Amino acid sequence: MTREELYQSIYTHDTIYLPPHEERSAPLEVQLGCSWHKCTFCDFTKDKFTIHPIEKIEQNIQILSLLQPDNPRLFLLGENAFYLSTEYLLKITELRDKYMSHAKEIAMYSRIDDITRKSDAELKLLKSKGLSALHIGMESGSDSILLERKKGISSMDIIRELHRLDAVGIDYYLTIIPGLGGRTFSKMHALETARVLNQVHPKNIWCLKLYLYENTELYKLEKLGHFDMMSPSEILLEEKLMLENLTVKNCLFEDTTVLDKYTLTGMLPEQKHQLLHAMDYLLSME
Repeated sequence: MTREELYQSIYTHDTIYLPPHEERSAPLEVQLGCSWHKCTFCDFTKDKFTIHPIEKIEQNIQILSLLQPDNPRLFLLGENAFYLSTEYLLKITELRDKYMSHAKEIAMYSRIDDITRKSDAELKLLKSKGLSALHIGMESGSDSILLERKKGISSMDIIRELHRLDAVGIDYYLTIIPGLGGRTFSKMHALETARVLNQVHPKNIWCLKLYLYENTELYKLEKLGHFDMMSPSEILLEEKLMLENLTVKNCLFEDTTVLDKYTLTGMLPEQKHQLLHAMDYLLSME
């Protein structure tokens, strides 16, 4: 088999979606779909929620070890792979030790409630086995918006669980969705999200402006006139308000969807002024 055919044999879909900071990681598919599958805005969970049998995962990692023999970081593919039980994740780390022992670090996607289901002792154990980072869709810090968009978590849940990750030294990368509150709740979305972010210690804040996918509940609400979608300029103004109120430290701030065509990135707090200046410039051009 060619390298391309080997890669095709270990992934369910033709396209693999990795977070920006995991693009060099070795992707090991362990799960499909989302355990929650209720968010009104999400179009990334078309697959039925499925956990791969350990035999399939072993077969996949054997092939992956041939394709990327020296990669030091493993990314467990799945909409929220941290849903897997600690026992199951430990079986995967055993396979890692057997076939890809050089991959000392492990990262994956997680929901906040995936962390809740694991004890402090389990988090410490997984950290000792190489769990380096979790990529988490926080989306908003507003309890009203989280409830309305059916995230299944509260701002208190977010703060509590991220503090637990801090305590054991597991890094976390947070995704925020500017525009998720619509025009009516734009200011609340910006300020409440900043409030929550200022109480935690993310390695990265990644902003992805809201996009309405046709098959989502939020899209249907917008068509019925029950959600006031914002323009790209309005969304950038909202994001600017959030950034103005951020006091996080040692955190990379980035947005790859600015006005649908630009990318902004900078370290906080050192480059906060430059980021705000760039936002002002782009808004003036509009």
